[in-house]
Amino acid sequence: MNESKMAEAFEKKPRVRWPSILRQVAFGFIVGASKTEVGMVVGWSAILPKLQADNSSGFDVGESDVTWLVASPSIAGLVVTLWTGPLMEVIGPSRLLFVLYLPIALLWLLQAFTPYLSVLYLARYLASGTCMVFGSLPATLISELSEPGLRGFLLGFEEALVALGQMAVYVMADLLPWTLATALCAAPFVLLFAAAWFLPESPYWLVRKGREEDAARSLRRLRGRGANVEEELSQIVAGIKERQQATIKDQLQQFAHPHHHRPVLLLAVVFTLRELGGQYVVFSYTVYLFREAGVHLDAFLCTILVGVMRVVFTSLGCVVVDRVGRRPLVIATVLVCGAAQALGALFLLLDVPGASWVPLAAVLLFVSSYGFGLGPIPWALLGELLPTPVRFIGSSVCTFSFCLTQFVVSYLFPLLMAHAGVGVAFLVFAAAHGVLGLVLWAFLPETRGRTLSDLQDCFSPARKATEQVQLQHYKKAVDS
Repeated sequence: MNESKMAEAFEKKPRVRWPSILRQVAFGFIVGASKTEVGMVVGWSAILPKLQADNSSGFDVGESDVTWLVASPSIAGLVVTLWTGPLMEVIGPSRLLFVLYLPIALLWLLQAFTPYLSVLYLARYLASGTCMVFGSLPATLISELSEPGLRGFLLGFEEALVALGQMAVYVMADLLPWTLATALCAAPFVLLFAAAWFLPESPYWLVRKGREEDAARSLRRLRGRGANVEEELSQIVAGIKERQQATIKDQLQQFAHPHHHRPVLLLAVVFTLRELGGQYVVFSYTVYLFREAGVHLDAFLCTILVGVMRVVFTSLGCVVVDRVGRRPLVIATVLVCGAAQALGALFLLLDVPGASWVPLAAVLLFVSSYGFGLGPIPWALLGELLPTPVRFIGSSVCTFSFCLTQFVVSYLFPLLMAHAGVGVAFLVFAAAHGVLGLVLWAFLPETRGRTLSDLQDCFSPARKATEQVQLQHYKKAVDS
């Protein structure tokens, strides 16, 4: 390939027709809307103060109950996430999504109207288990259903729906009785259950099962009946046949290759450090956090502000992520999150008179930056960086590390807050973000605009050497 053709190859952008865009956005919404469950499960912690104060509930909720109810997503996730990948592989990711929507609605109604604390625990933990399934499933499915030009937007959009679900619960926690607020969380999933019936199955999964004709039909539904899907299907078939991955055993064998397990290890470390940065306790203990920090505004009002800021900046992030790129955006927002926590910690530890607004400002800055990049991008990378031969297994490993760290942080945070104060906790969180920024700067490749087939071997040493040579040729072509 001569230099001018090399330059054209690098600059060439895929053309996407509007009917195809609308189809992919519609199907992406059905998949991404599952993430509202994640936002609602996390946001439901804001309902607990009203539940504790309700004398008509028939049961008492103590401080230890609050800790275990808040920690339920991470505890349930430790069990569920290791089975999520195998379930997706056996059932199919789209079908698994469809099967889960209606039970989720029933579990919210059970939490709202049960007269027994034990049943509340059971429903909460089962709902939290489905929440953790939705940690990795939507990113994996959206990546396999969408084209590269839309993938970043759709993966960011699903995180915006997390923020929207969380904010909705924050608002209902302030305005409504806790039973009604909990019951209303069931409504979206009844509608999604009906919509998910029309969702096409992943063409990658269908090819792995030897159903190439069904995969072609799925691609035509995604791209439009007039679209030429043969080239895309041939790339999927070639990539899957190159490495045997029809069974869970095949995928475990593929996991032994360095260019397959390296991205899994990188993302597991990213999720671990992100959770050590305290995002879960900021969103789960919001009311308690503002009361402990001495913020003079109403704690519920501050919580709603947190929800609004996350929705706004997550929405902005999903619009710009395909223009800016994943790597610079996530590194910049990690550093801003760490700086915001360090600033809040400084003012809390020094106890500056008349500065009670600073912790609120620091939390809002953290939430804005988190929503803009640090929140959605790791989940997007989960769908993009994990190689196809180990995508389901790798997503289970990464989500398990996420749940384990989340549980440790959510369990220890009340103890840390009681014995050392919010300021010290924020300082620990800021240090974790500093380490995360260094890891991302050293190891994270850019994924913007690249196909899944192209990304499959991006951690292979031979592939990196080839890309360096191609980049040098491209620069020479541009200079000439």
